[in-house]
Amino acid sequence: MFILLPLYIYPGDSATAWSNVTAAIAAYPKVQWQIIVNPSSGPGTTSFPTDKNFITGISNLNKYTNVITLGYVDTAYANRAYSSVTSDIDVYAKWASYTKANISIGGIFFDDVTGASAATSAILTYYTNASTYAYAKIPSTVTPVVFNPGGLGPTVLFSYCDTMLEFENLVSQYNGATTINTFPSGYVDQSAIIVNNATAATNVGSLVHTMAQYGVEAVYVDYGACFYMGNPTGCYNIFSLSNLKVLAAAVTAG
Repeated sequence: MFILLPLYIYPGDSATAWSNVTAAIAAYPKVQWQIIVNPSSGPGTTSFPTDKNFITGISNLNKYTNVITLGYVDTAYANRAYSSVTSDIDVYAKWASYTKANISIGGIFFDDVTGASAATSAILTYYTNASTYAYAKIPSTVTPVVFNPGGLGPTVLFSYCDTMLEFENLVSQYNGATTINTFPSGYVDQSAIIVNNATAATNVGSLVHTMAQYGVEAVYVDYGACFYMGNPTGCYNIFSLSNLKVLAAAVTAG
């Protein structure tokens, strides 16, 4: 099991806002972390990041052998132009050629993926082509591809990704084994779970232990104030070192 962490916050001066994340990574070198970076709802329109704080932050992440950085690509439920999706991938791929720091991206995180109930043949082709393009373009020996429908995704797409984020919702909506048993049979080991709105009362060890028992591939526990009145307003903006260490310890314990 690895930690799938959406690092969407601005890194701050000299990437200090990301320092708790790198500290947790350093404290748990045997835990694998896939860190999603998202400078501008994607990579931005320039060949390389123009903000030195992103360059510092991403290069700091890439110093750790237990980290793979993923580039965020929005698909808008297959409503975004396919050419814009491939353009984002091209930009991320180009970061490997940046000479002043190691800001290379190891894989792609496709967000807002169409769910299973709405996936037409044309939509499936859109995603299979996008995945194939990412595998071909990202200059990495591993190149993980993650699809995020936020709920149950089209089963056929498991063949075109490494990981599917099958649950991204409030911790109050997560029901342990009951939730996991809704995932397609035979694909739990490619499935990820992110629970939002965790609190100090959330038993992270128990949550992760159940996931590990069922073979869930990846996890993250978010403490941001998400889904206010049904809309995400504060997800992925709190990265407490103690909370990150609790999660990493739970993943280590399994």
